[in-house]
Amino acid sequence: MSDFQVNPRVRSEPTGVILGRFLGAFVLFLGGIVLFGSGASGGNETLDPYMVVGGILAVALSFGLPMIGAHERG
Repeated sequence: MSDFQVNPRVRSEPTGVILGRFLGAFVLFLGGIVLFGSGASGGNETLDPYMVVGGILAVALSFGLPMIGAHERG
């Protein structure tokens, strides 16, 4: 037989923190999409470029937010 063993998972954070981070990232993602869309629609010529850039930054941050505290498995 094989001596294969699986390392136990190290729980670094409670489940509520992980769930809260996921929901925050989801809300940030949707808000970024709304900002990007409203900035691209052309309603206010002075604020539109800032809304588009803010939407892009919010979506990018929403992808990075769940990675806080992540570490490489090895």
